[in-house]
Amino acid sequence: MKYYDVHIHFFYHCSLGELKEKIGLLEKTGLAGMNILVICEFPTELNTYLKMIPGAYHPYVTQEALENQKDPFAVMNVSQRLRMIPFLDARFMENNIEEKIKMYRQKGFEGLKLLYVPEEDRTLNIGGMEKTFGRTLKQSEKITSLIVENASSRGMPVLIHVDLRKYGNFIAEMIGNFSRINFNIPHFGFSRRAISSLLDQYPNCYTDMSSLVSFMEKDPVSYRRFIQEYQDRILFGSDAVIGQPETVQSTINFLSQFLEDEIVFNKLINKNYMNYMGFE
Repeated sequence: MKYYDVHIHFFYHCSLGELKEKIGLLEKTGLAGMNILVICEFPTELNTYLKMIPGAYHPYVTQEALENQKDPFAVMNVSQRLRMIPFLDARFMENNIEEKIKMYRQKGFEGLKLLYVPEEDRTLNIGGMEKTFGRTLKQSEKITSLIVENASSRGMPVLIHVDLRKYGNFIAEMIGNFSRINFNIPHFGFSRRAISSLLDQYPNCYTDMSSLVSFMEKDPVSYRRFIQEYQDRILFGSDAVIGQPETVQSTINFLSQFLEDEIVFNKLINKNYMNYMGFE
């Protein structure tokens, strides 16, 4: 079974040798490729950094893990079989956007990741852009649009974490404006109703199932119905950190048991990923 994970965070604080062993475990389960989300540019003060990181990931944010963010390419070379695709996480980017996106694209980053949380999110324990940067909502919209515009001009697919219940109109406008690239709104956009509207309107919109296992377990019938309806636009994502093979494996095992249709399962773990990335 060959599968692809669209949503893995690039936090690790072990040696390259240990990481290679962990990645090897994933290769044995059939993992053929993964998109790694890398925060290359970040503030020097740890407290400022943590304001824009969901609370669940704070234990992984060590100084060593932050330093490892700066150069993912050494890790990408530890495996000859597993394809790792770096996504530039630009959540802290504010200035010289065009020059920076161009530079990171030339370095080898193939996609863009954004955390669009203009205001505080107490559920996920994210301080938000207003509290972290002192931005207004309009300023956050302007900077985010500029980052996406520059990614689009360089053919970089985008993963953007956003609560569609609050910011759906802005996201819909961006997806429509930048139709030459594909967007992934993870976690079903925190609203199946809202993401359904985007999936219906925009062929360049996808979503992934990361961090939704507990919700799917509580309401399997409606989640299976949703996945069946949008089976060509849903991606497999574990939301794991790169040194966590057990999370990836448990998530793929859950999905294989949860879905009752092997054709749909293969779309989520393989075919849809190829389409989203433009490999087919």
